[in-house]
Amino acid sequence: MYRLSILLLVFCTSCNFLKIIDRKQEKRFRKEEMPLQSFRTDKFIRSVHHSNEGRKKLVLLHGYGASGIGQYYRSAIALNKHCDVILPDLLYCGKSIGNGVDYSIDAQVEHLRIMLDSIQVSEPVYLIGNSYGGIVAAYFAEKYPERVKKLVIYDSPVNDYKLSYADSLSRSMQVPSVFELLAPTTVFENKKSLDIVFYDQPFIPRFLRRQMVKYGSIPARPTQLKLLDHLVQNEMRYNDHFFDWKIPVHLCWGEFDKLIPMETCRAIMRRYDIPESRLHIFPNAAHAPNVEFPDAFVDYVLTIMID
Repeated sequence: MYRLSILLLVFCTSCNFLKIIDRKQEKRFRKEEMPLQSFRTDKFIRSVHHSNEGRKKLVLLHGYGASGIGQYYRSAIALNKHCDVILPDLLYCGKSIGNGVDYSIDAQVEHLRIMLDSIQVSEPVYLIGNSYGGIVAAYFAEKYPERVKKLVIYDSPVNDYKLSYADSLSRSMQVPSVFELLAPTTVFENKKSLDIVFYDQPFIPRFLRRQMVKYGSIPARPTQLKLLDHLVQNEMRYNDHFFDWKIPVHLCWGEFDKLIPMETCRAIMRRYDIPESRLHIFPNAAHAPNVEFPDAFVDYVLTIMID
């Protein structure tokens, strides 16, 4: 028994758990009839999971460094019982590949439009974007209002946010800057990064954190940093932009989001005169409530989709 335990430990610490999880998730999504589709256009690969049963269309945009299936796995499976769920991978994230030149929000907006065209979605969608994905959703809804039925900004710095705050937060967490906080290179930085995702971070074995850094963070880091650098270089332009939305706008937020705090949410509400009735706060949640409370997130989304 002792020898078997040693062999299992060696196996667990040497195999790539991220690939195992990815294969398991892809298999489950095929079973749920939400298979991965990828479309090649020029130098781009545009990847999306989606169902197509002729029901209401729900688009869920993931946050920085994540993927559609990675962030919304549990919630998407539950929501797929009620509507057609569309989970794009944004450019340079998940299985989508950009052209290596354009890291702008405008490129992400067009990426989303092309993917919706590719899967033949022409009717207005319910559009929810978390964090970085919320910025993309906000600009998409402004540029293509005829394609959006409702917009939900979900813990996202669409306005009224300075990256100097994120740098200050990083240093208070003993991480050099927001670049290491959002694209960690060590086990310590990985833990601090997940401290902003979770209000109550679950136990993750050290060997698994090492794999998350080695196989997840570090390979993606060069392009991820370029996405973040674009936001840094254009911070004033994005902060000063006043959205001219033609569709209903809702906000949902984690009560204890340290990265994009409730103060930012309230500032967005004041700027666009969004009523309190269109704000939903997830108690005891941080930056990605759908990860901590997938069932509560599903219940909220279904209320948004009642016309």
